Amino acid sequence: MKRVTVGFNKIATVFVAGAVVLGMAACSGGSAVTPTVTPTAVKPSGDGILRIGDMTPVSGDLAAYSAAQAAGVDLAAQEVNEQGGYNKVPVEVLHRNAGDGDPAATEASFNDLVSRGVDVIIAPASATVVATLEELVAKNDSNVAIVSIANKKTAPKGATVAAITPDETLSKRLKASDPSLSELGYGAEAYDLAIASILAATVSKDDGGASITQGLIAVTLQTGFPCTSYGMCVSAVGDKQAINYTGPAGQINYDPTTGVAYFGKTIDVAKK
Repeated sequence: MKRVTVGFNKIATVFVAGAVVLGMAACSGGSAVTPTVTPTAVKPSGDGILRIGDMTPVSGDLAAYSAAQAAGVDLAAQEVNEQGGYNKVPVEVLHRNAGDGDPAATEASFNDLVSRGVDVIIAPASATVVATLEELVAKNDSNVAIVSIANKKTAPKGATVAAITPDETLSKRLKASDPSLSELGYGAEAYDLAIASILAATVSKDDGGASITQGLIAVTLQTGFPCTSYGMCVSAVGDKQAINYTGPAGQINYDPTTGVAYFGKTIDVAKK
């Protein structure tokens, strides 16, 4: 079986100390370029096919947002595949019930996704689901990265956790992906986390869970070049620049120790 990776302190510490060495190189009359960031090496474990597991809350308090979350992930994969996919191979997406309020359903979906070889699971803004996934991660030995949309219980105090209303451009793209959509909340967040996960595998040059976890740190560096689309970010990486993918939902604040991501203004926990 694969080893589950939610993100952990050792990876974060090694990455920050050993790989995020940023400098500003400029010459007279020239513009500074932020060097590219290569995640600290972990043993490659991917099979070359990037599979995203989308755990949508088809039950519970967040059920109204399930279709938008699914559409966001699908749209991200579709757009990347139209540009050649991950490593010239189409990104695959598998949707399963998150089981919000039903830990048994959460576990069944998790186990099914792992058995099908998913590399990263995008989880909803549910404290119950996140807690269940943490327990599953602790008892499994699977190489799957988990990234969840933050909620009041998992985000720092003061962070924005309400569902973001997509702008008109993304709204049209989401509805094109799923014409039946009426509620669009969490569509932007899911889209951004899917794009960021694909970029994470790209900069890591591996689709294994541990590599994606490290890569998520690398592609959301606030000191990196602010790119707002997959194509723009890939181009910057090709130019050997560190990147900060900032999509429709805003700045991604990703905690590799928990797998939780909140959007918008960064909260300095040390000052709280």
